[in-house]
Amino acid sequence: MSRVDEPLPRILAILVRLFLWLHPPRLRREYGAEMEDLLVARLYRARESGRRREIARALWGALKDLVRVVAMEVFRPPRKQNPRKERRAGVGAFAQDIRYAVRRLARTPMFSFGALAIMAIAIGATTAVFAVVNQFLLAPPPFDQPEQVVNIYQDSDDGEPSSTSFPAYRDMAALEGVFQSVAATSSAGVLVENVDGDWRASIEYSTASFLATVGRDPVRGRWFDADMDQVGAGLYAVVSEYTWRSRFNSDPGLVGSTLRMNGQPVTVIGVGPSDFNGNNGFLVTDFWLSISSVGLGGEFRIMNLERRQDHWYDVRARLAEGVTVTQAQEAMNALALRLAEEFPNLNEGREITVFPVKDVRIHPETDQYLYGVSGLLLAVVFLVLALASSNLGGLLLVKGMSRTPEIAVRRAMGAAPLRVTRLFLTEAMILSVAGGVLGVVLAKWLLDAAAALPLPGPLGGELDFPLNLTVMAFSLLLMLGTGLFFGWAPAVQSLSADVSGALREDRRTSSGSSRLSLFRNLMVSVQVAVSLILIVGAGVLVRSLVSYQTVDVGVDVDRLAFLQTDFSLAGLSVEERGLILRQFSEGVAALPGVESVAMTTRLPVAGGGSTTTVVEGYEPRAGTGSVELQWSQVSPGYFRTMGVPVVEGREYLPEDQVGDGRTVVVNEALARFWGDGSAIGRRIRPQSDPEGWIQVVGVVADTKIRSLSEPPTPMIYYVMGPNGSGAPYLVARTSNDPALVLSGMRSQLQSVNPRIRVARLSTFGEHMGQALIGPRISAAVLGLFSLLALLLASVGIYTIVSFSVAGRMPEIGIRVALGAERSRVILGVMGGMTVTVALGLLVGAAVVIVAATQLQELLYGVRILSFGTLVPAIVVLAGAVGVASYLPARRAARVDPVEALRAQ
Repeated sequence: MSRVDEPLPRILAILVRLFLWLHPPRLRREYGAEMEDLLVARLYRARESGRRREIARALWGALKDLVRVVAMEVFRPPRKQNPRKERRAGVGAFAQDIRYAVRRLARTPMFSFGALAIMAIAIGATTAVFAVVNQFLLAPPPFDQPEQVVNIYQDSDDGEPSSTSFPAYRDMAALEGVFQSVAATSSAGVLVENVDGDWRASIEYSTASFLATVGRDPVRGRWFDADMDQVGAGLYAVVSEYTWRSRFNSDPGLVGSTLRMNGQPVTVIGVGPSDFNGNNGFLVTDFWLSISSVGLGGEFRIMNLERRQDHWYDVRARLAEGVTVTQAQEAMNALALRLAEEFPNLNEGREITVFPVKDVRIHPETDQYLYGVSGLLLAVVFLVLALASSNLGGLLLVKGMSRTPEIAVRRAMGAAPLRVTRLFLTEAMILSVAGGVLGVVLAKWLLDAAAALPLPGPLGGELDFPLNLTVMAFSLLLMLGTGLFFGWAPAVQSLSADVSGALREDRRTSSGSSRLSLFRNLMVSVQVAVSLILIVGAGVLVRSLVSYQTVDVGVDVDRLAFLQTDFSLAGLSVEERGLILRQFSEGVAALPGVESVAMTTRLPVAGGGSTTTVVEGYEPRAGTGSVELQWSQVSPGYFRTMGVPVVEGREYLPEDQVGDGRTVVVNEALARFWGDGSAIGRRIRPQSDPEGWIQVVGVVADTKIRSLSEPPTPMIYYVMGPNGSGAPYLVARTSNDPALVLSGMRSQLQSVNPRIRVARLSTFGEHMGQALIGPRISAAVLGLFSLLALLLASVGIYTIVSFSVAGRMPEIGIRVALGAERSRVILGVMGGMTVTVALGLLVGAAVVIVAATQLQELLYGVRILSFGTLVPAIVVLAGAVGVASYLPARRAARVDPVEALRAQ
């Protein structure tokens, strides 16, 4: 019981009631409790002095205050209602609160800088991730009337929606009454020559109907004409507005000028629509090229305009007036049946599917994975944001406890409770908004760094994640929401402050109510739970990365170097190219340390093409009679050079290069299509050529084809002709460190023909490192987040325990004075956090268990729900929590009992 709660002498109690009754009714209603507490506190101070003069002085002071208040209330002029002045007064009071909050924060610079850093990191990371996810999944299509635009896909050989052949696009465009317009695009990459250095640009070969389909207009110049859809009409390009601004400094003279792409002059006729990056909004298309320009990609690009088996184009259409998606799908079903009748070898069983453009972000095949990854990213940053907010909420609550005397004085002097609450909320909002502004700057830096990352693959291009109005509005909501969240607790605490106890400097009233203690403990549980989730996530990603690094690729990684050539600028004939490749191979083979060399069009663990193939004696489940198989061209000696064992039959011989091409080597995964028997002598053929059967002469061991995490993937190895291909790889097997031969390989190529560019030069170990960029970045980012979570949780627990110890110091002093051992005191203090920490661990473990079922498929070589995953994370977190609790507990055990009791 506080001293104010002790019973007053009857005469004094009567005097207090009478004295309060004499005050104006308005003051009694608004401030009666505070006035009574203040008067009782004065009387007790006077009574404890032991002198009646002090009691009389206290009563005389109270009487003078009463006369002053009554006089002010009686002679106060009537208040005129002036809304403008009231608004000015409100704004002035708010500005005063801001100035006061800034001064208070300036008095505690370490706390303020720490809080700003926490909020900047949390809001910055969340804003950056939201900008990425918004561009991936949330931003509406940048089309006019996007509800009228649809994507159309022919099925792959596996029966899933895929890309479309150019002849099928022509069939769709020829339908009457279904579509207003139909457009086709195909992504590729070109080398753009520039005085400042050549650069690889991302392009889309596009039909003249593309802008009419999406409902946009170029910002400068014009788009392609219909006659530009014919090969031979000239080479034309439209530059994207993003590239025009970033690479050409918005030069108006670019329109009408000529750029050299892949060694040929291309005329730029326009600048694309504003804020429009092409089919994939986050991946910038640098140029659109007319269909008449497909020759830049080689002869095969021209050929596939007439090949129904080559599905290289994405088709988009705008529905005709009054036509629904269902009706368009019925028209595509009829077209699929007609194509199956006309071209049964290529289209039997192959459906055509219509998707509203709003239902497809990138491609139906990849969208599910994209949604999973985006959801995981948002979950991680929101966990960090929740952790930061709960941490600051606990810190501000403890900081607010030290302001209880100040708040009591304000309340006793007549400050309205809401005005006092506003002080705390203003301070929290300043921290949140200022930290949020710094966070937006950090988000901009992070997004620019992400955009600068080199993209794997041959297409080139840049990433574009703008901080647009949607992202900025989201960031503002984060600032306001987090400020209200962590400012709520000290604001509520100010309403329940014990005025009389604070005025008498009674420290026993500073520990807060049970509700606030519950809030502090809840914040600690949240921090522990979030920390456990992030630590488990980081540990899982690190173990998954280790699993990736131990994957058997199927080749001798440590003994291989390679050089990729680029003949696009050399202007050589096919025969000249073959001669150069032979001279280059002989020169590299003669280098010291080189054991053998070979050539290929595709490296393991890299992108590449697939081909629609009929496997003799095998009936696919899709019912199309064919399967989509990965393929590559290799020279004789390739498998020996790469270290890939020949399991059955033989590898290619030199005479296979000049034969009829009716022999092929396959891997074990493809050989299993024929069951347990021998694959030697079995046949495969292209879907488009009923007479083009090729006989299997060799079976080699499986290698990783596209990624390290893929299961065994069927692969066809065709023999490379004597003249090679447009951009082949020369692989060298070495007896020592392969990095030692890289400079020699470059020199050999330049000595043969200095006009030939080196597209890529590396060891296979470095190539594998690039394949691990994604897992490494994921592990590093989540590892940093988990370390931050661990640090914040430790600081929060340390602060809460220190505050609890300060409130229990008299009790601890008595225990020490009575002979309690220090170890028992330490255990008693630390035990107070046991339930709180255990609750956080249980909640965190439950979230991990629930999330494991959804995220397991995104990981490789590790299980989330395993002893080796959960236990180390719990041990690490428990250790950090233990240290954070032990430090203030040890300080409490060393307290001087006299000082502790004096503090009562």
